[in-house]
Parts: sequence; C-alpha cells; structure tokens
Amino acid sequence: MRRRGRSRLFITAAILFISMGLSSTQAAVPNPIVDPFPIGIFWSPSVQDTTFDKYKEIKDMNATYVLLTNNILSQAQNDAALVQCAANGLKCVIQEERLGSYKFNDLQNAGDGGGYLNYGHSFGQTFITPNTPDLAIDTIQLFMDQNLPANGEKITLRIYDSPSKTTLFGSASITGPTGTINPTFYLYKWLNPNTTYYMELTSDGPLAQSYVKYNTSDVYSGGTAFEDGVAKSDRDLWFVLNYARSMFNGGSEPHTADIVAFANHYKSNTAFLGYHLIDEPTAAQMTGIQSTIERIRAVDPDHLTYVNLLPNYAGNLGFGGQTGVFVNPTHSAGQTFKTNSKTTSISTIQLYIDKNQWGVNEPLTLKLWNSPAKTVLLAQQTQSGASTNYPQFTLNATVSPNTVYYWELTHDGGGDNSVGWVVKSTDGTEWEKDGSAYVAGSPEVGDFWFTINQNLTAFSYEDYVYRWASKNPDFMMYDHYPYSMASGVGAAYYPNLEIIRRQSLAASIDFWTYIQSVGINGALRAPTEGEIRYQVYTSLTYGAKGINYFTYVTPSGQGDSFHDGIILPDGTKNASYTHVKNINAEVLKLGPKLLSLTSQAVYHTGTLPANTTALPSSFFLQPSNTTDPLVIGYSTDTNGQKYVMVTNRDITNSRTVSFVLPSKPSAVTEVSKTTGAEVSTNYNSITGTLSSSFAPGEGRLYVLPLAPENLALNAAVTVSSEYLDWPKALLTDGNRMSIFSTQTGIMSNHSEWIEVNMGTPKTFNKVVLASRTEPYGYPKDFKIQVWDGVNWQDRVIRTNESQPSSGAVLSYTWGYSDTTSKIRILASGLHTDDNGHYLLQLGEVEVYNEP
Repeated sequence: MRRRGRSRLFITAAILFISMGLSSTQAAVPNPIVDPFPIGIFWSPSVQDTTFDKYKEIKDMNATYVLLTNNILSQAQNDAALVQCAANGLKCVIQEERLGSYKFNDLQNAGDGGGYLNYGHSFGQTFITPNTPDLAIDTIQLFMDQNLPANGEKITLRIYDSPSKTTLFGSASITGPTGTINPTFYLYKWLNPNTTYYMELTSDGPLAQSYVKYNTSDVYSGGTAFEDGVAKSDRDLWFVLNYARSMFNGGSEPHTADIVAFANHYKSNTAFLGYHLIDEPTAAQMTGIQSTIERIRAVDPDHLTYVNLLPNYAGNLGFGGQTGVFVNPTHSAGQTFKTNSKTTSISTIQLYIDKNQWGVNEPLTLKLWNSPAKTVLLAQQTQSGASTNYPQFTLNATVSPNTVYYWELTHDGGGDNSVGWVVKSTDGTEWEKDGSAYVAGSPEVGDFWFTINQNLTAFSYEDYVYRWASKNPDFMMYDHYPYSMASGVGAAYYPNLEIIRRQSLAASIDFWTYIQSVGINGALRAPTEGEIRYQVYTSLTYGAKGINYFTYVTPSGQGDSFHDGIILPDGTKNASYTHVKNINAEVLKLGPKLLSLTSQAVYHTGTLPANTTALPSSFFLQPSNTTDPLVIGYSTDTNGQKYVMVTNRDITNSRTVSFVLPSKPSAVTEVSKTTGAEVSTNYNSITGTLSSSFAPGEGRLYVLPLAPENLALNAAVTVSSEYLDWPKALLTDGNRMSIFSTQTGIMSNHSEWIEVNMGTPKTFNKVVLASRTEPYGYPKDFKIQVWDGVNWQDRVIRTNESQPSSGAVLSYTWGYSDTTSKIRILASGLHTDDNGHYLLQLGEVEVYNEP
C-alpha cells in the first residue's frame, strides 16, 4: 500500500527502467485479446525463486498471469521467468530496466591500497546523493578480489541513514566466489536527493572474507571511508554508485532503439502478455507515457501496455504548474489537440475560466476549427458570463478519430474587454502530447486546461483519471486498498470505483483493479476471506475486466513492514492462499461471460456508501428487504440480453436475500461459479420471486431471458394532439422514462389517439404501454387496433382501466399474430392529471412478436 506516494514505489523501485528518446510514431490502438479472465499477482517470486515449483504454486492458485516484480528487471531475468510461465500455462507482464528510469552514476575509481574483509571486520563509506528529484539507487559496485569470498560464503552490503545505523534502507548479498573484480549489489531503493548515506560491507561467516580495494588518500569529496565503524578521513573505498531517476519526468523517455530491441525480443514469446511501464504516474507524466506506448505499439501492436493509476486518496496527483492568460478583443486563447481513437463527435468543450472576471455583458466565443490556419469552421458557441469556473461550450460537431483540431476562444467586446484567467500549464508541463497552447494566434509552450465531452473540476481525481483515459491506453488499471487498521471498508472505496467505471465507459475501454491481500504494520490490516471476496465481487459488479493481488509474496526489506501476504516470508502458504484459490476458481468460471458484458448501471440498497446511487423503484429486480446491504450491477451482452450481478456488501455476515421481478419474466437463471454454465434457480415465474444465499462479500450473476425485438423502436408516430415540450417522438425512442403528452389544459373528457407506423409490415401479437413516471395520463377507455390495409381492426378493448402506478409497464396480447405496418391506440376516455386536465400521456409504445 502506500501512504501516498511511495510504499509500492519502494517495492517497485524495481520498477526503475531506462533512457531517453522522442518519436512522433503513432500506431493504431490495438485490442489485444486477454483470455482467460485476467487474474494476476504482484510481488512475484524473487530471482532466486524463479523455479518451476514456485510458478506452479501461482498456477495452482488459479492465477492467469504474473506481473514480474521483486527485482526481476533484466532481460535474462525476464526470460527465465517467461520460461516458468510457459511451463505452467501462465502469462508474464514484464518489467524492463530499459523502460523505467534514466540511468547515471557517481564513482570513485582510484585505488592504491586495500584490506581484507572478514567475520567481525567491516568496511564502510559515506556518500552524498545527487541533487536530483525522484532518485533511486539501483546497484552499487565495489572493487574486490574475484576469487573471494570462498565458494558458498556470503557477504552483504547495507545502506543506512548514517554511520550510527539508526535506519536501514536496504541490503543485498553476494555468494562467493564473485567471478569479477567489480561485483554488483542490487539495491533498488528510493533515496532523498542531496542527502548523506552510509554503506557498510560485512561478512556473514568466518570464511566469507574478501580483499576490498580503496585509495589511501581522500579523493572523494562527498564522504569518507570507515573500517569497523571508525571513520578513516584519509581514504575512500573504490565504488560505483549506479543511480536511476524515475522515467517520464522532465522529458525523460526510453530510447527508441531500446524499445525496438526489447519489443522484438519479447513479442514472439508465447508466454508474454505485456509491458509494465510505470506504477502510479502523475498527471504531468502521462504525455511521456503515451509517447512511449505509441512507440511500443509501432513495433508490437499485439501485446498490452500496463500502467497503474493512483487511487483517489493520493495526496498529490502531479498536474504540474499552472498559470493563465487574459482574453480580450485582440488577444485570443487557443489550443491544438488530437482526438483519440474512439472520438467521433465533440458535444462540448469545457475550459477553466475565472467566473469572477467574466461579466454577463461580456460575450466569449469558442470556435472549433480544422487547424490553426482556420480554413474550416466546424462549430461555435457564444456565452456571456458563467456561474462556474468550468463553463462548457456546446458544439455538437462531428469529428474524425486520431485527427488534430484547433479550438480558439475570442472576446467579442463588452464589459471591461478583458476576461481571465483562462488557465494553462506553465512551461515544462504538458497535458496534451499532440497539441499546444496558442496565445494571440501564436504557439506557446504548455497547454490550456480543457476537457472534451466532460463536466469536471480542474485537477480533481476524476480529472486525473480522464486525462489518462484520453491517452488511448489498452485498459485502465488502478489500486485502492480499503482495509486500513480501522474496521470496515474505507469510505473512499466506492467513490473511487464510481469514477473509474464512469471514465472507462466514457472512453470505451476496460478497467482492471488491484485486490488487497496483505497487511502493513500501522497502515493496513491483512484482509479476511470475506474481505478479499468482497473486494473481488464488488469490483466485478462494477464491471472490472481484470484483477491483480497486492501482494503475492510478502515483501521484506522494502521500507514498509509488510505481513501476511498470500505467501509468507518463510515461503509457506498463508491461509489466504486457499481463500484466494477458491475465489479465483469462481472468477475463472464466470470470466467468459463477464468479459463479454458491458456495464449499464450500478445501484446500491441499504445504507448508501458515499457517491453511490440508490436502486430505483422502477428497476426490474427489487430486493424484498430494501435494507439488505447489496450492490447491484446491470449489464448487457452484444445481443442485448440482460445480466444482473448482485453482491452482498456485508464483509462479515452471510445472508439470504429474496427478490421480486415485477415484470415476471419467463425464467431467471444463474451463471454457475463451478461450471460456468447457466443453471436454474428457485425463481417462480408466477409470483416473480427469487431467493439466494450469499456468503460475506459474495456475488451472483443472474441472467434474464433474451428480450424480444421491439418492432416499434424509432418508428414514425402521428398523434391527435401534442404538447411540444413532450413530443410524440418520445413514444418510440426506446426510453420508457421519457414522456409523451397530448395537448394540456383541456378540462373536459375527450378522445385522443396515437398511431405508430413501423414502415414495413411486421408480424406481432403483443403491445406494451409504459405509463408515465408519475401516476397520470394513462388512457381510461381505449382500444388497441391494427391496420388491415383498408380499416382499423380492434385487438384489445379496455373500459374503465385504472390509472397504474408510476412507471408501470402493461402488456396486451391476443391469441394470434397480425402482419401489418401500423397500430393505433384509440382512447375514447381519459384520466385527469393533478391540475384536472384530461390528457393522454405515455412513456413508450412497444410492439413484439412472442411465441
């Protein structure tokens, strides 16, 4: 976990990679097939534990992929892990030292003396780190006898805060003989810039001695040597400090040559799933990451690029510096930008403008152009004044994906002839990779803050997620660890899920999530079986298409004190191994169906968590006890079939939940968590009732019968009269919540009619009328008629029909089918509304042919 910003970064200082390079290469966004359902692990077996048995243990837990971590960084280390993944039917997401950091070193390479390291005799050296932010020490090399220590004997290098050794930052060991005069100690630890540290080399046994080289004069200005803990001001060890600065900061990007080399190396490996680029990027890093992803896709379009976002409790989202400009009649603000691969329309563009400096008599016009040359105007809107700092300009323009456009904001005169700030980034911070700010028609460094088809608060967490979703990622990944030392589920858990789901749907990309499976002393409690199951199933209910456990192996020596991971520090299985294994088995059976579904809505019952939506009374599945704490996810497949996942939001108690389906479908089945097939439930189609038992945090996926085609969808409508604010087109728009009304204000009972023309003859035997969402307007005396080519023929006659409840849906059938293009609802008697007006109001007219 993290106390915002570093804890996983301590772990993934192993996620430090390499180099710098720029390219304008752009490849189409691929759609790699991930099958079966992605179930991954973070903090994989170490280099020493990269064995068949250790990876079989992962496979036996029903995981499907391994995110290679725990200091597995080099090509040789990745290749060894890929061999074990292939042998066990797993996939690997690799970390590459050439991907994640800018490398440099500091050294003292003079030596004219030395001494023997042995048991009870140590060598040390203070050193000062460079004044560089986002700094880590990757490795340290010393000058030693290549034949020592003896075979099987071990020596250890440790880094402390000072010679007093109050705080240990990390350690690494070498087993002899080293075979080189410059053995490498692998540390991978974050350090503070411009800070003094102390490294100390010790022997771990009586025979673990070696000859250590040093210089017999003070040649290193940043520190001094130590022997047996005593400073030797007249000498310095011979050493090389290999540093890494976190990639994608200050323009640092991997070299294109490196990308070509490692992509060509890995892409043909059958166990290879994708490339892990960075953990928890800041907003300002996203353009550099986007550039790197595009260059990877140019070489390897068939594998995933993997980036994990910050959670909503992150302290600093890293948008970088901000400034602004004033707009006046001679001084415009503009921005070029490139649409992403899925953008085909721009309904709105939102800017950040100080509302207090924008008067109601000061018109500002936002125009959307094909380019800064402004040869083709696509859309525009003028506004005067705003009630918010984030006004939206409505454009409704058709655009092409992956295409550069230009918007420009101009002042049309009025007020004090000046409006500002219009907020932009400062020099050195980019929010758009393929765009630039323009001031008075000239390009400037930086970008204006703006959103496309969104209504956001600038620099909020949702803004952060939107920025990444707009960069064409393969999928959206984030982490959120809800089980702190306090009891219950963290209050920020569902607000995070809501934002991730909302932005992934808006961008038409899947999202994956991390599952907490470890504790950290003073920060996180190790979750119970019910708590793990809860996090998995609530994520699936929200539409997650992949999960990853944090952590698998329990990390040690990482700055935070981890405990009770899936694999314990001694290498044995925690009890959670079995819990996770069983949960994963269920997810794998549900997975094929889950991967095919698109989330439509998520609702809650019982006491509502923050930022969630209560289950509407009109929803087609209702718990009998609305106080039951449930989360209900409604999804559809490509055929329009309805699926509902219901999850028990109680992390400690099992419960039996009863449901009512007012529409009384012919059947309700469940996707089995043991076979993956649809199986029967205890659903009663006569009463429309269903009940199921739920373990703590458990979810169940229900299936409703495939709905027949609504033959009247988008059909032409004519009516006897019409209230223009509630027009006739709403009767066949597919939305039962939108309301048609005949003319209002008539105080006497009278006749009205609705005619639906389906264009070509259709065969049908059922008409459905959806009532208004308030209890008014349903016809009292009416007929449903069909056109036989000459006359209207009665099929349904109703007299003194009661006004149904709000949003009720009533079906009318007859014993045979008709084939015709037109139906009519002829109402000879009407109900009144709350003002005493006689009128005909409906939410929808639907036509079906059912067996």
